[in-house]
Amino acid sequence: MSKRRRQGEEEKHTDLFGDEEVVAGPGSGSGSAAAPGEPARVLEPNCSQVELRAVDQESLLAPDHQARLVWGYVERQELSALYGAIKARGSAPGRRAIDPRILFALWLYATLGSVGSGREIARLSQEHDAYRWICGGVRVPIFELAGSIR
Repeated sequence: MSKRRRQGEEEKHTDLFGDEEVVAGPGSGSGSAAAPGEPARVLEPNCSQVELRAVDQESLLAPDHQARLVWGYVERQELSALYGAIKARGSAPGRRAIDPRILFALWLYATLGSVGSGREIARLSQEHDAYRWICGGVRVPIFELAGSIR
């Protein structure tokens, strides 16, 4: 794996035919417009740069994607027993619970894809478009997935 050169660092290597040593680095190159001795101005890659992207969750999946079919199935199920077990009510202290429809849909979609690990589902819910679509912006930690099957 090659390591990227940082600004100000020089890299020594032989030329194409191995005859002479060439120094490549800031300011090297043949440009007649720049003043001698001044470094060249270049756009360098910055792989540690944070990139923010606006994402429309609805456009992540095709209209006929299997995750949409799973969500439609989950929405038609009677889940009042699951909602009844939620302790977070009204203005009582504590954080809000994750909607049982999300947990049910995640497990069902994962099962259809032969994924049986809660850790794997938690990872996919952050990295895979279909799982992110099911979550709809709700972060689902691993302990929620493990607790949802008990």
